[in-house]
Amino acid sequence: MNFYKQAADILDRLGKKEGSIKGLTLGNAEVTDKKRMYAVICETLKHNTTLSLVLQESKLLTLEKKLTRSLALLLLHDLLLMSRGIQASDAWPMKQAVMRHKARLKAEFVRAKIKVGAKKDGLVEGEDELLLPRYVRVNLLMKTPQQVIDAFIVDGWTFLPSPPSPPAPPPANSFHLDEHLDFMLVFPPKSDLHLHPLYVSGVLILQDKASCFPAAILAPPKNSYVVDGCAAPGNKTSQLAMGLGNTGKIIACDLDLRRLNILKRLTTKAGCTNITALNTSFLTLDTTEPDLSKVTHILLDPSCSGSGIINRLDHLVDAYAEEQEQATILETTTTGGAAERAAAEEKKKERLLSLGEFQVECVSKAMTFPNVRKISYSTCSIYAEENEHVVTTLLKKHWPTWKLTPRAKVLPTWHRRGYPSEVCDIPGLVSTDEDRAKIADCVVRAVPGGPDGDLMNGFFVACFERVSKSSLPGLTPVWKGASIGGRKRAHEDEEADEADGETTTTTTTDTAASAMASTTTESSSPAKKKKKNKKSKKKKKKSNANSSETSDVAGGEVEASEDDNDDEE
Repeated sequence: MNFYKQAADILDRLGKKEGSIKGLTLGNAEVTDKKRMYAVICETLKHNTTLSLVLQESKLLTLEKKLTRSLALLLLHDLLLMSRGIQASDAWPMKQAVMRHKARLKAEFVRAKIKVGAKKDGLVEGEDELLLPRYVRVNLLMKTPQQVIDAFIVDGWTFLPSPPSPPAPPPANSFHLDEHLDFMLVFPPKSDLHLHPLYVSGVLILQDKASCFPAAILAPPKNSYVVDGCAAPGNKTSQLAMGLGNTGKIIACDLDLRRLNILKRLTTKAGCTNITALNTSFLTLDTTEPDLSKVTHILLDPSCSGSGIINRLDHLVDAYAEEQEQATILETTTTGGAAERAAAEEKKKERLLSLGEFQVECVSKAMTFPNVRKISYSTCSIYAEENEHVVTTLLKKHWPTWKLTPRAKVLPTWHRRGYPSEVCDIPGLVSTDEDRAKIADCVVRAVPGGPDGDLMNGFFVACFERVSKSSLPGLTPVWKGASIGGRKRAHEDEEADEADGETTTTTTTDTAASAMASTTTESSSPAKKKKKNKKSKKKKKKSNANSSETSDVAGGEVEASEDDNDDEE
């Protein structure tokens, strides 16, 4: 098969999400020149924004009916970006179809680069591979960070006692410990460690820093039963196993069998022995099954737009698939004008809405596990529709049974939090700017790239905690007073330090106590009226009894709350 036709077929399949770039190129037995095919597919996807604009403005597909969109993009890439041009016979009709418009295409390419703000060679800022640090997680099941540091020093690397200031990747041949995650080392961009003995043996795991946040925040204690709901390819799963010290049990679910097999291979290499991998959807799990009924912690990183990923091939595929979808809308109209563009934008909004609904469904499913106490929810998206909007929707549905874990337990030293402006009103819980700011402060965001970003992929994490039953009647958010929406709240939820294993205690407020006393007095007033003419001594005795009863009730609630929370973590 002609190389370009085969490449166009691969692009079409990627647009339909029928495989991965590596699987359809390097892993494709029908591709003979695998490296060249892999390179041309990757580069065409990277330049897709600019090349698609050239295609649109030149009306090449209208002028040359035999050209398909995918084939035209590939030929444009080689014509406009490769010094050797299109590598095909001059007699090939498809090459001739493009070369007839060579001058016009080159002129449109110059205009397109200016229009989209391309920095070089037609690449839009953010499409090229940004120089982000190489993050390396030390597998604590095998070695300590200090042992790994010593090994790299022996290899000739320079260990920096602290990260560069202002934040930047470490200079060549140097590395340092991460300032937020004590099991992570940070190396210079493009450090190739794939052949290093520590990587080959499973001691080092190449994992983006942001990707380590969910498991670090969930932090299930030893011997816990944990579910990783959307587990493949398994880095977060192996991080959970590391945190548990291979105790307890992790149930890892994924619908994609190929990716699940990758998870099995990677977690075996990492020395994980407490993982059960299930080729099934998290949404179909039977929460009454013996192991699942014991689950106390759930990690959910469901499908999302991938809009925060800036240096991974998956994002190129997602962006291309979305571009193809929008291009189809435009190319099937005669005008290609504002109405069609608006339709394409509406399609994007519908996709984000659909993803958000799926994400809400996943977390809501997690909340049905009978003994689950803590759930981490994360995305690699920059869109509020998948982040703050999902969180507020879940709070609307599940407050006060579930609440957000406060900042003190959610990477408290991490500087970037949620966006208050994207937090929606929640009756009885969120109504003011102060409320929105408090909700946003409970969640974590990472802005992709640098130098204005966080030198990693874009990410979002929120953590939900089940509220103990005894606290429900009077639960008060930590930022609220004793009365919300006209209801009296009997308790204030005091968050203890989870890392030290302290329990959550609920104390009775003075307001609640006085409200209780008032209620008791009112209930006894008819009896007092009937005994109006009786001696004051008896009346005083009755009053003391009522007072004693109130104290007993209040004390009982405090004890029940403390007992309930002793088992929470």
